[in-house]
Amino acid sequence: MTGAQKREKMDVAIKQIVIPFIREQGFKGSYPHFRREKAGKLNLLAFQFSLYSPSFVVEISNCARSGITLLDGKHFEPEKCRVHYTGNRMRIGSTDDPKSYSYDFAQELVSENVYETLAKKVVSNWHTAEKWWSEN
Repeated sequence: MTGAQKREKMDVAIKQIVIPFIREQGFKGSYPHFRREKAGKLNLLAFQFSLYSPSFVVEISNCARSGITLLDGKHFEPEKCRVHYTGNRMRIGSTDDPKSYSYDFAQELVSENVYETLAKKVVSNWHTAEKWWSEN
């Protein structure tokens, strides 16, 4: 199976399993960028796929409800805010190093669907995101 075919299967699993879950958590936006307003700030979330291997990360960050103003003065309204515009961010699933966790779908698993397994793992790691959003 080609890398593109694996990516397509991973996209399908994310859209069937993770996206409905994050919508239940109050997120708006469209794949791969999402946001929600909670506790006076915007929680941001983005799926980012590697250019070099069949893997992805789910990065999160916070910003002001009014949006983000970059160092060059360019302002982004809340609906245009993206995780990569912020400096302080974390990957869902990280425990020790907030920028060290990825979901690898390079290997097909004999006994289970790796794509569904990883999508479910994002959901099971959700508590790390909620904790980080509330503390940062």
